[in-house]
Amino acid sequence: MAELPDDLLGKAVFDWKISDVGIWLVHMKFKKYVSAFKAQGIDGTELYELTEEDIPERMGVTNKAHKKKMWNAIKKLKYAQADKEAKKEAKKGGGKKKKKANLAIEKSTNVGRKKEVASGLGVELYVAHTQYTYQMGCTFCQEPDKLALVFCPACGQKGDFLCEDCDAEVHHHAKRRNHIRTVISVYDLHMAGQVVTHFVRYVACRRKLLKKCREMFDRFYSAEKRMHYYYNLVTQAVQWHKPYCLRNDELKPFMSYDDAAFKIQNMYHVRVAHKLIVEMIQAQFDKIYDRDSGHFYYFYNGIKAPTPEDPKNVVKSFLAVPVQWKKPINLYNNDCKIVFTEDLAALRIQFAFRTMKAKQFMRVLVRTFFQYCYDPITGKKYYRNTVTGHSMWRKPRMLGKELWDPTDVREWSVSEVAYFFRRMGFKKFGYVDAIRKYSVDGKLLLTFEWEDYNYMGMVQSMHIKQTLLQLHRREWYKTHKDHPKDIARRDRLRRHHNVDAAARLLQRKYRQRYARAKIKMFHEIIRVQKQKDEAEKQLREGQHWWPQRVRDFSGIDRTVKYQHGKRRVQLGVNGWGQYVESAWVKGRENMSDEHVSRYYTKKLNEEETKMKFTGGDITDAMNAIDASRDHLGPGNTEKKKSTKRFN
Repeated sequence: MAELPDDLLGKAVFDWKISDVGIWLVHMKFKKYVSAFKAQGIDGTELYELTEEDIPERMGVTNKAHKKKMWNAIKKLKYAQADKEAKKEAKKGGGKKKKKANLAIEKSTNVGRKKEVASGLGVELYVAHTQYTYQMGCTFCQEPDKLALVFCPACGQKGDFLCEDCDAEVHHHAKRRNHIRTVISVYDLHMAGQVVTHFVRYVACRRKLLKKCREMFDRFYSAEKRMHYYYNLVTQAVQWHKPYCLRNDELKPFMSYDDAAFKIQNMYHVRVAHKLIVEMIQAQFDKIYDRDSGHFYYFYNGIKAPTPEDPKNVVKSFLAVPVQWKKPINLYNNDCKIVFTEDLAALRIQFAFRTMKAKQFMRVLVRTFFQYCYDPITGKKYYRNTVTGHSMWRKPRMLGKELWDPTDVREWSVSEVAYFFRRMGFKKFGYVDAIRKYSVDGKLLLTFEWEDYNYMGMVQSMHIKQTLLQLHRREWYKTHKDHPKDIARRDRLRRHHNVDAAARLLQRKYRQRYARAKIKMFHEIIRVQKQKDEAEKQLREGQHWWPQRVRDFSGIDRTVKYQHGKRRVQLGVNGWGQYVESAWVKGRENMSDEHVSRYYTKKLNEEETKMKFTGGDITDAMNAIDASRDHLGPGNTEKKKSTKRFN
């Protein structure tokens, strides 16, 4: 019997006394439970009959690890005792051996809750709702050596268990070829239990492995490679391939379009809500400076809720603290608006004054411990620290925007030159605007002569003299020499001024000429408009004949017939006709405004053309012409003269 002390090796478990059980417990390292077993009077028989539920209830073993270890030891003890008795029965005889062994196993493993079947496995098996015995023989050929491998429910009355040869023979025919068969497992209950146990353990272990892998690795996206890489948080190693233990899984599931849209929407809602909360808090709280403590505090004003009766009504919540030193939590990086009181204004002025004094003191120290030197090799200036001996090209940071020598005009920028003219009181004359327009810095200002100041708009000689006097007072001006580059800049500026002056002259001439042409065109438009109005007026008045236009004249005989030479029949606004006793008589429709002589000449030419083809006499032609003269007015004697002429 395994794992027993030397004193108990020859004894059966049923013969153990209470003291023997105590020895076994000490041997199994359960010494602290010996007193509990003695109090319950547990001997060998009682120990053999203990169940898993009796250990914590009767023995008081509450530790789960101790409970599991003790139950495993008791089961091994039972198995060993049952195995020992089975061997004894095997020596005595066969039938009794099997029965007693089964009884021993049933007693040792507490299998009394299950019903044994013919297979001896203790569980009933079914294939397609048909009971099946493990390692069942073929029901078709019924040979004891052949085991059933498949089950066909369509064959036989309740289905047949077929071996490999019978399955091929039975389902070889066309009418049984499409039968659906179920393959019988080759595992028994013990092997199947092991497979299921291994699978469950594999799934559990894989879950733990994936969890640990997701804790150790993180995934990032590379925009350059356009792919993800994996970073090991423990070893700080980077790899492009996915960890092998993941297989087909992902380290983190990729978001779908819907998830991404939902996440963006949530972020936007959170941002809007946070903005509204900050606005509400800033409207309800004021940040005020306390003179005594030197700190700011937050004062709760309440929520404005105007009503028709009281437009300035304010509602205060009893949950809010009226005065607090800490900033409200939901403000995060924002802050409330500071109430600008007299104390705060005085404090800011004091801070600004102290800052200015501190800067001035530090700049004095910088100018004391630094030297502004000239490098003849590079032609540049550098700064040398007299304490450490360190040299540098850039200006010390403490100087800020201030120059090493604020009075050195050669280092002035355009803004500082403009400030120089403003301090001299020349801003109102427009000189500062000219300085900024032409980008005049300190070096360019030193090259200016009298005419250059005139170009800049300084026409008053007093202003030019004041400017030159301020520049000549500098100590370094006597030894100063203009650089050729600065002189070239001045010459370019002069040329620019000359071109600008010529352009202004051309522009002035062009504008004068354009103005004169515009005035001339204006007068011409007026004249044409007057002429047009006069023509329209005459057109309106010409629609009526003369008697209708002068109808209100008095002392005029309207019966007088006005003669117009030989042309009494005329074309008027009412068509062809004539006045007969102050009444208009309409003439023929085919009359033309021709002289009488022209009429005879035209008719004579037509008759001569006809005589060439007919051979008639000229007298007959003249008579025909006289017959067609009825259109002439009364009193016309030209007809008689013309006829006599041809006679």
